[in-house]
Amino acid sequence: MEENTRLKLFLVNRFKIKRLTIVQSHKYIIMYATLRNCLAVLIILLSLSTCKESKRKQTIREVVAEWTGKQIQFPTEIPCQCLGKDTFCINPANQNYKILLYVDSTGCSPCRLKLSEWKRIIEEADTIFSEPVDFLFFFQPKKQDERELQFLFRNNGFHHPVFIDRKRKIDRLNQFPSQIEYQCFLLDADNKVIMVGNPSLNTGIWQLFKKYILEREATVLTQGKKEESLTFLNRSTLPPTFPLTRQKGGDKGTENISINSVPG
Repeated sequence: MEENTRLKLFLVNRFKIKRLTIVQSHKYIIMYATLRNCLAVLIILLSLSTCKESKRKQTIREVVAEWTGKQIQFPTEIPCQCLGKDTFCINPANQNYKILLYVDSTGCSPCRLKLSEWKRIIEEADTIFSEPVDFLFFFQPKKQDERELQFLFRNNGFHHPVFIDRKRKIDRLNQFPSQIEYQCFLLDADNKVIMVGNPSLNTGIWQLFKKYILEREATVLTQGKKEESLTFLNRSTLPPTFPLTRQKGGDKGTENISINSVPG
């Protein structure tokens, strides 16, 4: 009787251990499958991110290659305003360097305009550059969005004059890129594109703009100093001298005296 009881207990315990082992095996299999699926998803996401980044870089290269050196055409008779009131705007051909921003109807929103950032950029430009840099803002708002745009100017204290291009004249002349990050340009005195990029959306772009202008200004200053030095040397060069012989008082000797000739 006792032996039968022991045998039953042994078989029951053996069955429990075997069942526990099977359950643990299933658990490990599920964990492995879950980890494998997560790893596959991660690899797919990384591949998509790499492809997207590669495509973005390719787009940047294409835009830069297309627009660098291209001359921007400016339309005439576009209303110029400051805080919603008509005002006088500068001639786009006035300065050696200009920053042109075109904002279409899809970009006239607070999060995309970055007016506070533009205020900071304009103030910094007025401080660090030896010559003024023109900031040319062309906005193409929808009719129903004009009031909101004026509100944004007032709310941000943005007092810089802007062109309100209701008929999209400047875009029709130049066919700007559709992406907002490529609708801003650094221009030279001939309105030719030097660089492409929106410094209010990317501080690195502003650093590139500043570096370019400051280096050119330093080069012009150095050349000017060299020209001044050459001019000074030409004026201060001593002309040829002529000997003059005269008698010393009470002495039969002679003394040679050199005097500067006067150019005829």
